[in-house]
Amino acid sequence: MIASALPGDRIELADGAYTNADPIEVSVQGTEKDPIVITAKTVGGASIGGASSFLVEGASHVILRGFKLTHAVEEGDVALRIVGSTHVRFTRNEFAIKDTTSISTWMRLEGAGSANNRIDHNHFHDKKSSNVFLAVYGDAPNGSTGMSQNDRIDHNFFQKLTLDTEGGECLRIGDSKRGPISAHTVVEANLFEECNGDPEVISNKSSENVFRGNTLRNNKGSLVLRHGNKNVVDGNFILNNAGGLRIYGHDHLITNNYIEGSTGTGAQGTIVLSSGCTEEDTGLGTDCSVANRVTVAFNTLVGNGPTHLVIGASDSRRPIPARDLRVENNLLVGEQGALVDFERAPDGFTATGNVLWGAASPGDIPSAGYVRADPKLVRATDGLLRPTAASPVIGAARPSTGTQPPTTDMDGQARTGALDVGADQTVSGAGPRRPLTSADVGPLAP
Repeated sequence: MIASALPGDRIELADGAYTNADPIEVSVQGTEKDPIVITAKTVGGASIGGASSFLVEGASHVILRGFKLTHAVEEGDVALRIVGSTHVRFTRNEFAIKDTTSISTWMRLEGAGSANNRIDHNHFHDKKSSNVFLAVYGDAPNGSTGMSQNDRIDHNFFQKLTLDTEGGECLRIGDSKRGPISAHTVVEANLFEECNGDPEVISNKSSENVFRGNTLRNNKGSLVLRHGNKNVVDGNFILNNAGGLRIYGHDHLITNNYIEGSTGTGAQGTIVLSSGCTEEDTGLGTDCSVANRVTVAFNTLVGNGPTHLVIGASDSRRPIPARDLRVENNLLVGEQGALVDFERAPDGFTATGNVLWGAASPGDIPSAGYVRADPKLVRATDGLLRPTAASPVIGAARPSTGTQPPTTDMDGQARTGALDVGADQTVSGAGPRRPLTSADVGPLAP
């Protein structure tokens, strides 16, 4: 039935439990106006067990919706692949894979020509094996290494990856071979909770991607730009994690992020702009390139410790200093450690307009780059600490010495007029972004 589907067709599977031995191949082509829809009758009502579920290959304009995947995955294999496909939407599905392996991947986007796919409103949970919930790779049309292009990953719930050692990231965009290759992936409005399989909850290993409006809560890891260049990390909420953000590579923009309750040290610091072992990420064989021409601006770091903003790494594996860093108009409030710590002094560091407060020492930030002032924060109904009307951060941002300031704040509200220091521009009303809960993501979310 699927093989003969035409644009506009809807294939509906009745609710119930099904056992499947071989992959259900989906290689059909809908159109932008008339996609082919393959759906459970009700979201979560049809479960697919057995040995496999879908293999999507060479498809276009197809929507797969509402399935609960309970089937097995073989050792070292991938539970569900989308290969060489375009405009495929995989939405409102639950990954409850029967995973008895030591290593497996639950979903992978890959293949030559892969582009413009959307993975949204899914629930990935309870993975005990090594490797990732979701990986995005790709190949170029000529067979050389490439990246899937212009994909969107949004409103998914990544929950309980319990390996509790290295090798189990939740989400990986690229790999060490693909670091310099642009993917233009948008990772937005996803929730990551209790993801403890690797120090990298999100592992970026490609270039020109956007990570925006995600919530990381109660994880033993960080959002890490491990490889790649020119990525944007904007408006994320990182709450009660062992880590925060760790940055390698050049020309990244880190803005509007709110980080509270980070307890990590070393590479798991609250924000780490790392030194490295190479000047440039050239792909396979490259370990870690220095943070170079990275801008960290309009972020709020509050209630973290013992680390806050860490520059460089003191270990011998990363001897080349970070360089040409800009730290502008951030709010850093802490009670322990140093708010800015040069573990390895950078080669070029500009600080402008930052506001520091708390018992923590200013650390290594140049005195001209900050003022000490009580930001007069109060706990808002959304659980975040926000400036009161009397706060000295309001309208206090200094002109940027590098890139243009962001046009919105962490809430997605417009930054106009005199700009506020930190992630929150004081504007009346609620913005479109906020810290996410399980009700905001996954198959049953609005």
